[in-house]
Amino acid sequence: MYRHVLIFIAALGIALPGIVSVSAAITNAPASPPAAIPPAAPLALPTITPSASPSPGDLTPPVTTAAGMGAGWRNTPATVVLTATDNASGVAATVYRVDGGEWKIGDQVLVKAPKDHSDDGEHAVEFYSVDNALNAETPKTVTVKIDTRPPQFAWAGVSPGIIRRVQPVTCAFTVGESTGPVTLAYKVTDQYGYPVSAKGGLVRSPGSRTVQVVTRYKNGTGFAPGVYRVQLTATDEAGNATVSTLKPFRDQRAVTGGVWHSVPHCGRMVALTFDDGDNTAWAQILSVLERYKVHATFFPLGPYVASGPSLARRTIEDGDAIGTHGWTHTDMTHQSAGQIQNEWSRAAAAWWSAAKVSPLPYCRPPYGSMNSSVTNASAAIGFYRVIIWDVDPRDWSSPGASVIASRVLSHVHPGAIVCMHIRTQTAQALPTIISGLKARGYKVASLPEMFHAAGMR
Repeated sequence: MYRHVLIFIAALGIALPGIVSVSAAITNAPASPPAAIPPAAPLALPTITPSASPSPGDLTPPVTTAAGMGAGWRNTPATVVLTATDNASGVAATVYRVDGGEWKIGDQVLVKAPKDHSDDGEHAVEFYSVDNALNAETPKTVTVKIDTRPPQFAWAGVSPGIIRRVQPVTCAFTVGESTGPVTLAYKVTDQYGYPVSAKGGLVRSPGSRTVQVVTRYKNGTGFAPGVYRVQLTATDEAGNATVSTLKPFRDQRAVTGGVWHSVPHCGRMVALTFDDGDNTAWAQILSVLERYKVHATFFPLGPYVASGPSLARRTIEDGDAIGTHGWTHTDMTHQSAGQIQNEWSRAAAAWWSAAKVSPLPYCRPPYGSMNSSVTNASAAIGFYRVIIWDVDPRDWSSPGASVIASRVLSHVHPGAIVCMHIRTQTAQALPTIISGLKARGYKVASLPEMFHAAGMR
């Protein structure tokens, strides 16, 4: 009877899944009909030629398993490996198709993940195998989930923008992801890019969400006063990640202050610092520093920052550091605590307005005139590093570029803080100073670089 059915099918020109040639099927047909072959799909089906003689009376179809598709969403191509076993007659072939497409013979299925997102979504891989007795198993389906789109992320804000005690900072944002929850991580750096804290594994569902940033170092102490920037990374199940822009907040809490004439234990580093102001000379000094690829620290008076916001931004963009010299260049030993703090705060506001940065924690009293009252009043609003100096070329007296350079180079030592001024002669002396320091084995560095080299935040 089975032979008659096959001859009839051959006469009609119909191909069945699992049969590549009717003659081969007739030759190898078992004495009794095989297990039911899956219904023909509307698309063309491949045919299968038995590769070996079937075992007599074999009515058991093969068993096919699939591996390689993964359990969840992925952003890389998947190779689904189909493994068929048949202990009786042996496997003749494995058949598969993807998303209802054309049936093909093979045991590996490649599902691509192009970065243009054109194949994002769930892909159905159907498959079955046929043994040499022409027993075909019931088709099975596995799913490959492709997602190459990163999550959507939009900041709502960081609050409070200014903290005056050790407290968490709340990051508010909106995250969008069609495949489900995302894992968030935050990283906090200081104004100069030094990492201060990080945390990951924060799972959030899509929508308007928050994450709290703990403003403590690993040792449990609160952040030192200064400007900090938070960056969030949102990663979906497939591994696609979106990195946010940096959002700043300021720590202006009261701490204990100290006075620095030099920075010990930082190695062969020298800090070049510049006070007061002249916007033309400021630009000239920045150009020299950029040409020699070194960093310095600027203490301009507040009015120069307010009148030269592009110079303020350039200073930060070039990687240089900043401190405050106050607003009016007044002897602070004759001022009240409130007056001292107003000098620092007014000048700091100019920096924030120009470049969203702050001179915290560095301040330099005009004339280097200071006492414990100045130190305490400054530290009460976060300016806990009162920077004086131990090398003074007296460039403010305009002795000439060569004299300025000679006075600096003859007095420097490891950890020295050189006090100069934002003046034309100083800008002219700077190439000789930098070249001379390098020739003597010194690195010209900013104050943050030196304090970090000395193991201090």
